[in-house]
Amino acid sequence: MRQLVVGAVALVLTGLLSSGCSTIRAQVDGSTRAGEAPVEVPPVLETAEWAVNDGLVSVVVRNDDVRVLRTASVALRGVDEDGVLVGVWDTDSMAGESVCCTVLDLEPDEEFGLYFAIGEDAERIDEVDLSFSQISWAQAGDPAAEPVASALPQDTVLGPDRTVVTARVETGEQDVPRALVQAVLRGRSGRLIAVVTGRWSCFEAGEVRRIRMELFQRVPVGTAVDTVTVDRLDSGPQPDCS
Repeated sequence: MRQLVVGAVALVLTGLLSSGCSTIRAQVDGSTRAGEAPVEVPPVLETAEWAVNDGLVSVVVRNDDVRVLRTASVALRGVDEDGVLVGVWDTDSMAGESVCCTVLDLEPDEEFGLYFAIGEDAERIDEVDLSFSQISWAQAGDPAAEPVASALPQDTVLGPDRTVVTARVETGEQDVPRALVQAVLRGRSGRLIAVVTGRWSCFEAGEVRRIRMELFQRVPVGTAVDTVTVDRLDSGPQPDCS
């Protein structure tokens, strides 16, 4: 039976699924003096669910802190039921695709999805552990950022080899040159099925746009979109939207 340990991740699940709750702790280099007990690092994020299917590992994490987590890069360590290391995956092993493994602007009590396209070895994973780097917290008491856009799910099309999610995105009072849009898919029972994420460019203020997100795996019949969120991407090259 799969177990959830101090860690988490995010992406797909079709039949084989594990879920639960566990604390994710930052993996921070440090040292202790002889005879002293190791210093316990405070939790970074709380794990809500994780799942494995068709080579994908998916996790939803939650911010239980009173501060906003501005950003954090995440690496996944997976072990099998005998405790043998299956592998470690991060942005570099995902061909530099940081969207898979970076948490952005996570408000207190809110959730965020991460995913790792691992391949056949994903089915061997029995426990997962996340480590965090490049962590940036907002100051306690800082006002929450104004939403850059709102999004509503519309359709979920289940194909033989892919899943297409459509959503209606409405931008707020400011232009959004680059945005990260994330949809969480759940089954009829409410269990996590998949996290679908993509980048879009050049949303004008007040614009209403219909977007399509594709997941290149099948999902169970009855799968539907639970939530769709939009985050502004300020890092990296910005497009010319003129």
